[in-house]
Amino acid sequence: MNINDDELRKIVLEGIESSTESLKVEFKDCRNGIYKQLWKPITAFFNSPGGGIIILGVEEDNHTRKKAIVGSLNLDILQQNIISLIEQQIINRGEYQIKIFTCEGKKLLAIILDEASKENKPCYYSELGMDKGACVRVGNTNRQITEEELRSFLRYTPAYNYDRRITLDSTLLDLNNDKINKFLKRSAERTSRNINTTATPSVLKNIGIIAEFEEESVPTVAGMMIFSKSQPQDFNDLSRYIIRCVRYGGNSASTPIIDKLDIYGTLDLQVDEVIKFIKRNIKIEARIIDAKRVEKYEFPDLALREAVVNALVHRDYSNKGTYIQVSVFANRIEISNPGTLPPGVTIENLKNAQFSRNGVIAQVMRDMDYMEEFGRGIDLIYSQMLEWNLPEPLFKNISNVFKVTLLGKTFQQLNERQVKIWDFLQNKNQITAIIAHSLFPQVSRKTINSDLKKMQDMDLIDLKGSANNTYYVPRY
Repeated sequence: MNINDDELRKIVLEGIESSTESLKVEFKDCRNGIYKQLWKPITAFFNSPGGGIIILGVEEDNHTRKKAIVGSLNLDILQQNIISLIEQQIINRGEYQIKIFTCEGKKLLAIILDEASKENKPCYYSELGMDKGACVRVGNTNRQITEEELRSFLRYTPAYNYDRRITLDSTLLDLNNDKINKFLKRSAERTSRNINTTATPSVLKNIGIIAEFEEESVPTVAGMMIFSKSQPQDFNDLSRYIIRCVRYGGNSASTPIIDKLDIYGTLDLQVDEVIKFIKRNIKIEARIIDAKRVEKYEFPDLALREAVVNALVHRDYSNKGTYIQVSVFANRIEISNPGTLPPGVTIENLKNAQFSRNGVIAQVMRDMDYMEEFGRGIDLIYSQMLEWNLPEPLFKNISNVFKVTLLGKTFQQLNERQVKIWDFLQNKNQITAIIAHSLFPQVSRKTINSDLKKMQDMDLIDLKGSANNTYYVPRY
């Protein structure tokens, strides 16, 4: 934002005359130094269209709201502190200038802030983090961004568009054009869209299957992971994108391994192979319905498929240090993928927060009928587990891993309190009766003791310690 001293003086005088700030201008006194909340207008202007200007040395009367030029600033210290604040504590900042100018014989200081690029938003104050330390400008005030605004900003950042990243060791010849053409045709038919079903470079770029690099078209991570002609894991950039499946003999990873498989291939094939692995390792019940023998798996197919697809679609592909892991235990299934939930998305709002870390992969997998409409997948897992008369799924967002746990029939006998206690133990590894009671303060201590006793009888937990130092640990 290029602005000269005359323009700055005009802004000040207009503000004095109207006794108000504006969408682009904020006044502050600062004769006693920068104030603690200065990060609010700074992040607001960096995050808002066109940026804005903060002018220091203008006083506002608390009662009349009239403004007056006061100057008397310690300009050297102010500049040092402002630069220190912006450079060290404002993350994802845009360009800025600090200018000293004279208005009505008094020296004022202007902080001129350019809007940050959309790839860098949200700009935020490091001490409060992305979700609480970012503001936007609304009228003449600064407002903390909403969860939806945060997700909207993140959709443009490189960290949440990693699937659009190019794969340098692959070429267009490595893409399966027949598969791409079938996808385009099916997508057009499925959505009744009149689109070009020929795999031209412009079409593939628009979808996100290829991207430009040094004036050449190169497959993206999404393009190779879905449409690679050969096994995508054969390429260095993609070698870690496998799914590690293990079937344990008991309820813990310390029990013998009965079956294991590392699954390679494109994402659609990986989904199919994981489901096959799970199904061969879970129980099947035979029922007679209308004089016919019907086999039913212990877990609902749709819930399994959606949990697996979610792991593939929402994993952090920039994290190549670990794999998606599918662990089948005697009493549950755990599906873990690298990458925690994005800022603004929590376990509590997971059903309603429609956000995908990998927009291209999500869109293509949806058009291939491998996932539900955005926002319906989690609901589907809940409804399917309920229909199977199984407990609600558990979701964990810890240690750079997002984990879904589908609880088996053993847990049907547990009430909601007991499931929550067991869930607590998955993170803390131990719990006392006092802590268990604090989770449900409205319930009597006697009831909680009965809950813990039942869980012991079901071989889910063990009592440790003695006298007043007893505690419970998970038995797995």
